[in-house]
Amino acid sequence: MIRLIQANLDRQSKAVLLLSMLLQEEFSLLMNKDPQGVTGVELVIQELMRQISAERMSMRSFVQKIDPSAKRLGQVLSAIEDSQRKEIEQLLGKIDEFEQKCGVQATKNHQLAQALLEQSSSMLEFLHKEITPKQQNVYSSRGRYFNPKPQATLVNGRL
Repeated sequence: MIRLIQANLDRQSKAVLLLSMLLQEEFSLLMNKDPQGVTGVELVIQELMRQISAERMSMRSFVQKIDPSAKRLGQVLSAIEDSQRKEIEQLLGKIDEFEQKCGVQATKNHQLAQALLEQSSSMLEFLHKEITPKQQNVYSSRGRYFNPKPQATLVNGRL
């Protein structure tokens, strides 16, 4: 059972490391303004997250086989012998370190994506303002161009 837990943790640490690399790739694609590339990487990230979640659910079942009342690995670590516990704690430390890096990179990606969205929105708003006619009466009711300047007329009156 302990070997299964160690193998599960090893897979999780490799998956989280891969997630960190994918987030860095997503950041570089965002910097290069490649939306199709970002979409592809985002789909891979979502599938990887699903797999990590499945690994964690299987870890929970392993932990409950050791102690049915336990929900987390930390609750059964004291029941594991010292040499194996140290290996498990090292794997948990690696997973935590990679998760911290992923969190920082995900925040950077989010901020960059938000900035690009705001930039695109303001550019679109500017262009919309530029092409919108300044006067609302551009065309007459007959579909002809409305000339706001009055025709020249003769001035009658006394001097």
